[in-house]
Amino acid sequence: MYKKEGNMSGKKEKKNGSMWKAVDKSVLIPGGVCLLLVVVAGAAFPEQFESMLGACVDFIMAHFKWLYIICVCAITIVCFWLIFGRYGSIRLGGKKAKPSFSLFTWCTLSLTGTIAVGICFYGVSGPVNAFMNPPEFLHVAAGSPEAVIPSLKYCFLHYGIPPYFLMVFFAMILALVYYNGKRDLRGSSTLFPLIGEKSKTWIGNIANILMVVCLIVCGTNMGLAVIQLNAGIGTVAGMDQTPSFEVVLIIIYTVASVIFATSGAHKLMGYLSNVNAVCYAVILVFVILATSANETFTLLFTALGEFVRDFIPMISFGDPVYQTGWQSSNSMFYYAWNLVPALMQALFYVSIAYGRTLRQFLLVNCLLPCTVVFTWYAAFGGNAMMGILNGSDLFAQMQQFGDGIATFAFLDTLPLGSVMKWVFIIVAMMTFITFSDSVAYSFPMLLMKKTSTDVSLTKIPKSLNAAVAIFMGALTMVLLFVGGYDALNQVIVALGFPAVIFTIIVLIAGVKFILHRDRYDATYIEEMEEERQREQMEKEKA
Repeated sequence: MYKKEGNMSGKKEKKNGSMWKAVDKSVLIPGGVCLLLVVVAGAAFPEQFESMLGACVDFIMAHFKWLYIICVCAITIVCFWLIFGRYGSIRLGGKKAKPSFSLFTWCTLSLTGTIAVGICFYGVSGPVNAFMNPPEFLHVAAGSPEAVIPSLKYCFLHYGIPPYFLMVFFAMILALVYYNGKRDLRGSSTLFPLIGEKSKTWIGNIANILMVVCLIVCGTNMGLAVIQLNAGIGTVAGMDQTPSFEVVLIIIYTVASVIFATSGAHKLMGYLSNVNAVCYAVILVFVILATSANETFTLLFTALGEFVRDFIPMISFGDPVYQTGWQSSNSMFYYAWNLVPALMQALFYVSIAYGRTLRQFLLVNCLLPCTVVFTWYAAFGGNAMMGILNGSDLFAQMQQFGDGIATFAFLDTLPLGSVMKWVFIIVAMMTFITFSDSVAYSFPMLLMKKTSTDVSLTKIPKSLNAAVAIFMGALTMVLLFVGGYDALNQVIVALGFPAVIFTIIVLIAGVKFILHRDRYDATYIEEMEEERQREQMEKEKA
């Protein structure tokens, strides 16, 4: 049976006297220590650390690949069950809960705050690399016409569905136990349906510590952003790609993240996301018109048709016969890369979801971005592959200058490409800022002692938002200059294993919560009690 935690208030929380008094030290201290240990190890001993983690990842993939497949398949089934089933109508916060964001702002916040790396960095390089290096089991030649559609199809698998289901599932269950179960805004709260009050002991705190450690994802994502913008601006402006300019970019990101995160989602963050979404639409329409709308949409629907047809075999495929290793370094890699940041990004999804149904939550946070991602990859990646078939040297440039140059090299082949490269630089900067400010804004909620009923109204000490943003900037700088970037990449993949185990447990707990709302859903119990009292009063009047 649920027990009200007493941490929520319908009113906005008053500002705390200091950041230290506002935070829950039982989460901050052990989580922060573990995070710093991982970062220091990766930065101080990058080669040894990467080698050790590589051995761990190899062992996991050799013995537990099946666990990833079970996790992905189960989450996909449950998400579609909620989208099309009657339980999808469950409203976060109860029937009377009203959203504090307009539908458009909610969509843009979700869209631009979470797809940063997916389409900006990999929109061209992902399909092109798959096109030029297809796996053996596809039986297609590298760089051949037969490799185009399979490459797009696997990009849909790696960047669309099921990745977005993996990204938002934990957030959905956390939102459910927080808004409806009236538990603490902690990862440990998702375990309550299974272990009850033990979720508030050291057992549950392991989940909270795991969420804190997942903050390292920001360092790798911001590192990708800096690499891409350094390459892009260097190409467009004719500048050398120097480390000193990377420092400037990191400082700009950090300062912007502090400004936008401290303003809150209802102010500058919301405005930036709206503008960013419009810019995305403009550049996407331009590429479609500048290439061939007919060819783009033909590629899109052909690849989408094959993706739907082969969806179940693709997500359940473990490469047991050929054992090429491709599946471990690609599909399983991307699954881990989505499960780990999912634990961190969950707080942002929760903060903007109050008053929405589970069905709306999945449609806006999964199917909407997937629609954008599929179209983007067909327009950018699809046309880039067609260009290579027609003699473009795009792949040669990627081999010479790195994947960061891919999108700019592609835009250079289009009419007005020199102008659109600057537009894309602006879009990329806004995109990565919306990603980093969403983390700096929402991550401190995990550390707060008290949060509002609508968590987006919680008054978080601005110094805490700023501290998270500065930490992300400092981490990015250390990784890029000390050489620990690859090592921290391996950390994320290695963290995928405990993340898979934890996510499967959360899945079981979440389904139990949904099927037994009369035991765990406080808002549902209150609504049923109100209904019972209303019926009793009507009987008495009669």
